[in-house]
Amino acid sequence: MSPATELLVRRHVDGLGDMGGGEAALLPDLVAWLIATGRIRDCTQVAYEVPWLGRRVDLALSTARGVTSAFELKVGRLQRVLEQAAYNGSSFHRSWVVTGNRPHPEGLEWARQLGLGLIVVRPPAVKLLLTAVDRRPDLTVTRRVRAAITSRAPAR
Repeated sequence: MSPATELLVRRHVDGLGDMGGGEAALLPDLVAWLIATGRIRDCTQVAYEVPWLGRRVDLALSTARGVTSAFELKVGRLQRVLEQAAYNGSSFHRSWVVTGNRPHPEGLEWARQLGLGLIVVRPPAVKLLLTAVDRRPDLTVTRRVRAAITSRAPAR
């Protein structure tokens, strides 16, 4: 890992503090993987627990080009997180489900039909099962999403 990549991982992962158990425990390995795969870069805004449409998006990204991604994390049942991620699909360019367990074939098929990305995190391993479909949300909505991410992202 290059020194610049190592610094970026430290900036985003060390800031998480003690994650304890549950869904939050998936974040450090997920964020490190997002950096290693180029999905988070130095100029990407990274925000946790972003308020959106009366809920909170677990992890939201906005790139320098303005492309937004929402990540919903779930350790247990997949159905609820699929619903949450599907809602995000109308507002974000890409919507992802992150789970701690490999889903059953029907869950994988639901995610595919909804155009959701699917990532399985079993620390320290991270596996991409489905890539999220690129969407084109309404420009007004996109601006509001970016503003919500900016308001929650730490200053660089």
